[in-house]
Amino acid sequence: MDNCRLSIAVVTLLLLPLFTHTVIADDSEYPYDDDGWLTRIAGPERFALGDEFGCQGMPEVNPFENPDSIASCRTYLTDRVQASRWGASPITFGLQDESPDSTLNQSVGDALVTSGFHVSIGPSIGDGRIEAIDFDAGSLEKNVASIEAIEASMDDGNPVVLRWIAELGDLNVRKDPDVVAWIETQPFWFTTAGEYHTSRVSASITPNGSSSIILNQPPVNLDAWATPGTSIVSLTESTESGLLVESVRWMNGTDLPLLDEMDRHLRVGWRVISGDLHVSIPPGDKVEIQFNESIDEIEIRVGDFNGLTPMIVVGEHVTDLFEWSSGFQDSSIRFTWLIEPRSVTQMDIALPIIAAIVGILTVFQMRRLINRDDPTQFTHGSLFEQE
Repeated sequence: MDNCRLSIAVVTLLLLPLFTHTVIADDSEYPYDDDGWLTRIAGPERFALGDEFGCQGMPEVNPFENPDSIASCRTYLTDRVQASRWGASPITFGLQDESPDSTLNQSVGDALVTSGFHVSIGPSIGDGRIEAIDFDAGSLEKNVASIEAIEASMDDGNPVVLRWIAELGDLNVRKDPDVVAWIETQPFWFTTAGEYHTSRVSASITPNGSSSIILNQPPVNLDAWATPGTSIVSLTESTESGLLVESVRWMNGTDLPLLDEMDRHLRVGWRVISGDLHVSIPPGDKVEIQFNESIDEIEIRVGDFNGLTPMIVVGEHVTDLFEWSSGFQDSSIRFTWLIEPRSVTQMDIALPIIAAIVGILTVFQMRRLINRDDPTQFTHGSLFEQE
């Protein structure tokens, strides 16, 4: 009886991996295979670094033809990983093509907004509710990446946006190490699509005497990202020295951290650049800014973190997070990963048959060895001989 139970257990263990992925696929309206790296090793590591997880869609489904698939991709992602350190819900979706049919665009826009997406990667669909971020600086792939293309996109006042594709069909693609090394020496704010979008909220100013002001960062909804916003405070009429800042403090009197030129990942702090004050604080917070002299007229506007040029790198069609991220463990670059479940693998029927045969033969061999070398008989025989 014990041998029979052992046989069943061994065969079950051998066959289980072959059928696990098909169970996952059959549970969804849009069949898929799971990417375990989202919850194991790669996902937690990239999340801790500050990367963002967004959606690309369901495998082999065009969202313009089936907008309902947008919500399914969101569910797939939220069941496995948080979108960002600033917020749990994904807000970035990758749209590859702009549909010429405005009716289809409207349906996609409605589906994106209903599912909580505020940013689209790719050409705009003309929906004012969604910020479109398109690629303007090329890719990171070897023999494709271009320093010249990146430099050309640095002067237009918009983020530098690159794509990264680690697999083309069955081929693994290599990054361009020279271009990546050059990028990491440049004055970029390494950000993500969602982080950039949610950070662009300016604070308001309340006078606090002749040489002091209170900076108020507006709050956000409970389920929105709590991304620090960056404001630039400057004199209405510029002078040679600009603003002379004595201190920036929380309302409890604690100093706000001072940033330096090497701070290239979004965090709370302040820095004076060319006479303008750049301040980054979380939503709903306020700080007191003390100047060295009386201030007559100042103005405030939205700024980029630490006065740096924003760079957004987007990993497209990420079906294997480990493969996509493996070459960037020690990089300063932060990624927006557009997650797409894997297509269902067509399993050869011969594989489970072979596994079952191997499992049965293994069990019979184990039983033969156990019957030949019965440990109980060996123990009793030894005791009898000693007596």
